[in-house]
Amino acid sequence: MNKKIGKVTRKVIELLNLDIDDELPIIIGEKNIEHMKRQHPEDYEKYGKDISEIINNPTYIARNPNQGSIEYIKEYKIDNELVLVAVRISNKGTMFAKTLFKMSERKKNIYLKNGYAKKYT
Repeated sequence: MNKKIGKVTRKVIELLNLDIDDELPIIIGEKNIEHMKRQHPEDYEKYGKDISEIINNPTYIARNPNQGSIEYIKEYKIDNELVLVAVRISNKGTMFAKTLFKMSERKKNIYLKNGYAKKYT
């Protein structure tokens, strides 16, 4: 069953210069959750419940330089961890949360330096 967990906001569209006219809903489905649990089990166990919060209140947003996905990155001060949720548009035009994992500080800094990521908050 698919569930709406957020939307691609006007702010994200403008910051990342996306070629999207409207704010599109972001959906998560069972297959997406299964992928996250299989590929990043510890990260999903710790942050899976926060996917909606990460998308709706990211610290950074980025455009993946290779896959073109929109990446919502949340900085957790308590654990000093960065958590990334990647969102990609399907062939039918639906935005799906595809994966969730911890991101390294080094990768975040490379993204910022190269202009892939922007401070959101």
